[in-house]
Amino acid sequence: MDKARELIELLGKSDDYFERQKAAWALVNLGEDSVEQTAKALECGEFSDLRYKSAWILGKIGSPSGVEPLCRALLNDPDHVVREWCAAALEAVKSQEAIPALVLAMKRDSSKDVRLRAAVALRKLGATEALRDLLSYSDPEIRGMAVTGLAKIGHRDSLQDVAKLLRDEDTEVRRRATGFMGEVACKAACNEALNWLAEALQDKESAVRCEALKSLGKIKAEEACDLALQALQDPEWQVRYTAVTTLGEIGHNKALDTLVEVMFGGEDEKIRAWAAWSLGEIADVRAIEPLQRAYKTCPTEVMKKAKDSLVEVFKQEI
Repeated sequence: MDKARELIELLGKSDDYFERQKAAWALVNLGEDSVEQTAKALECGEFSDLRYKSAWILGKIGSPSGVEPLCRALLNDPDHVVREWCAAALEAVKSQEAIPALVLAMKRDSSKDVRLRAAVALRKLGATEALRDLLSYSDPEIRGMAVTGLAKIGHRDSLQDVAKLLRDEDTEVRRRATGFMGEVACKAACNEALNWLAEALQDKESAVRCEALKSLGKIKAEEACDLALQALQDPEWQVRYTAVTTLGEIGHNKALDTLVEVMFGGEDEKIRAWAAWSLGEIADVRAIEPLQRAYKTCPTEVMKKAKDSLVEVFKQEI
């Protein structure tokens, strides 16, 4: 205990960065023997750099004894940097007992960085029930963070709950809910996710429609290809561009003829160029001849992508 106290004093008073780092690692190496003194420094230290370093030390030690002081500091420390380090330390300790405090930090902390760090910690702790509860929270930012957390966990049982947020009043929440569909879709939930994504492709905001297409690119089914083909008629340039690249990511040869039409059509040059890229991604030998024509006759940007597909995918000599 005396050794821990001595190291804490050095950590708080030394002006030498390397000396402080050495003291911090020494406290980590002391393990459980340093937790009590480090926790006191976390909650009572005069300077924020001592307090956040104490949080870091407790996270490195990973002792359950550090959870309670870390939770208190997360909710009460006046410095947002210290609170953020407390959230990171609680994630590192991997204790389910930290979940209520992390939820509270998400709901009420004044710093977005702290709220986000708490959300990441909940995700890493696999706190699916807590995140599902937050799907109905009044603040749209929190609803969106909860959706992303469940998506990163891959929690397929939340599909129906998240799907309700496709009609949320907030655009960012709807966008994140749409992204969730691509993250969790599998054989068991693929058709269900596709139905929700078809609805998202009708959203009034182009950002949501683009996110729906990105999700379709992860699903890679024929039905996903059909939906992406329909989006080529979207009035927004960004959506049509995303549809073209998504068709390449899906890689279904059903899109071949349409992509050839886009490549030679009257669309924006960048969209035409990425149609050439997608034809390469589909890797159907029937694309070789139109790509060769595009290389000879199309504008520069289209020509470059056509060449890339011919050389890199079809191993053609140009």
